[in-house]
Amino acid sequence: MVAIKKRGYAVTVLAPATPEFHGRRTIDGIETIRFGYFLPRSWERLTEGAGGIPENLAKSFSAKAQLFPMMGAFLLRALSEIRPSDIVYANWIGAGIVGAAINLLKGNHLLVSFRGDDGYLARDRVLWRTLTKWVISRAEVIAPVSRELMEIMVALGASPSKCYVPRFGVDTEIFRPPEKPRRKSKRVRVVFVGSLIPKKGLQDLLVAFSAKEFTQVDLVVVGDGFYGSELKSLCKTLGLMDRTVWRGILKPMEVADAMRDSDILCLPSHTEGTPNVVKEAMASELPVIATRIGGIPDLVREGSTALLYEPGDIESLRTCLRKLTTDPVLREEYGRTGREVVIRDGFSWDSTAEEFDRLFNRVMSRDPGS
Repeated sequence: MVAIKKRGYAVTVLAPATPEFHGRRTIDGIETIRFGYFLPRSWERLTEGAGGIPENLAKSFSAKAQLFPMMGAFLLRALSEIRPSDIVYANWIGAGIVGAAINLLKGNHLLVSFRGDDGYLARDRVLWRTLTKWVISRAEVIAPVSRELMEIMVALGASPSKCYVPRFGVDTEIFRPPEKPRRKSKRVRVVFVGSLIPKKGLQDLLVAFSAKEFTQVDLVVVGDGFYGSELKSLCKTLGLMDRTVWRGILKPMEVADAMRDSDILCLPSHTEGTPNVVKEAMASELPVIATRIGGIPDLVREGSTALLYEPGDIESLRTCLRKLTTDPVLREEYGRTGREVVIRDGFSWDSTAEEFDRLFNRVMSRDPGS
């Protein structure tokens, strides 16, 4: 949004409150509003924790009970804030439902992105499918984060002519290679960055990591989530605590430092959209091991920047780990090529802003609701 603002747009961000942020603030020059959706506020459960709304809906009855109050509060707050705006950009299905209602009631142009779980819910669940079909019928442009999600939207009735997969960027100044060559050591450091929730697959990495051939490999875990205690218990059971460092949630600069101090990024997810962490690793000249799902194959060059395997296939994950942990020259080649891909293919926020500038101009050139 900062890059969009630099192109001359007045931007207001509206989203549900979290335990850390409620009310109105200006962040990097952008007016940001986080609205409350349940009383008392200390009972709000839908947006707490690392997994966000999809994970909270899956594990918490309280979160399920708060979904409709949140959507009602979202719509009312959007109606009160929408007057000076021309375009509603909704970057997940919940915001898309509100945006579609705004488009119907007020005629504002609507552009919708689908991030991952929202697209898979639309594919697999009747209620979400019905709501998504309505949203895509109101939207003038649909901008999912991966080709897989675009195919889902087209299968649900979206016209291919109004679907476009933008390049979502990475800050190549923060995520950059180390100034000096990576440390020379017999020990190899693998970093995982993500929420500690089952679908991120860290449990698979721990099991794979427990093989005796990896005793010279250390693991750094960056992130937090409700599944953390189970993962740490598994880590202890597998005898890995002395080779595993649990860093918790870090600021972007600290994540970048952790990547520069590591040798490999591993993302063993069971489901994904287009994960920023993969682009961040490539920008940091870090070779990637990841699952062949979602938008990951769109981001990497399999066999030259990353090794991919099927989700849940622990033996294949071990094969990938074996290949990269034992070959420092290959790691260096993959890392260098990854950075080149990020720069060459324009995975920067300025490139993202340029693409959304074109999309915004595209919707502004049409009559609302056409």
